[in-house]
Amino acid sequence: MSPFSRLALVATLFATAFVCAAPVSPSQSGPSLQKRSAANVIYQCTIPGTIAITFDDGPFLYTNGLLDILKSRNVKATFFMNGQNYGNINDFAASVKRVYDEGHQIGHHTWDHQDLTALSSADALAEMTKLEDAFKNILGVRPRYMRPPFGSVNAAVLEMLGERNYTTAVVWDTDTMDWSHPTDFQASYSVYESLLNNTDGINQPGHIVLEHEVNQVTALQLAPMAIDLALIKGYKVVTVGECLGDPQANWYTV
Repeated sequence: MSPFSRLALVATLFATAFVCAAPVSPSQSGPSLQKRSAANVIYQCTIPGTIAITFDDGPFLYTNGLLDILKSRNVKATFFMNGQNYGNINDFAASVKRVYDEGHQIGHHTWDHQDLTALSSADALAEMTKLEDAFKNILGVRPRYMRPPFGSVNAAVLEMLGERNYTTAVVWDTDTMDWSHPTDFQASYSVYESLLNNTDGINQPGHIVLEHEVNQVTALQLAPMAIDLALIKGYKVVTVGECLGDPQANWYTV
């Protein structure tokens, strides 16, 4: 090899090494990962004249009876379910699937009703993923809406939810307090009367109401009375997603 050729080869090798060692910009390495936004917290509906009746802590013994009531009145509700609370979700898989198949909305309520703000990040994540796996096995999807137990959230929880592709943490603007007087449905019904007897309310943002389907009196006596009153007063009884104007395609993810 001539001295000139040898010099040219060395220059080429040096240039190649320099290029390979140079830092690569994000635009050269493909699209950069985008951090998901934290989940939003909502307390009431945005669409006037709507009411979203929500049922927590199931599935349980009274889920099917409640579904029969909802079907007889042609209305939809939202069920925020646990994995292991009053019952185990796998023991009530058929009821869970019926809720989903009949067009009601299912939301995540943690595996066993833990306050996420009081847990370590690892334990909070386990509360989410264990129930997500159960939903995936039963329904083939997992929810994008969740209800934090006790309505307890903080910035860390909302960020974790966003990272897991949850859009919304649903609290409520009306609590029937049925858990505090489980055999007195009239006390809870009076909450509905106070809420819905305001004739101007039909033109205001709608309401998200908290009930517990694990209470037999709530599921089988309070629920039909509350629905009938809402319909008489001109409200549309809908899911949380509907009362926010969010299409059903956004309620779940695979």
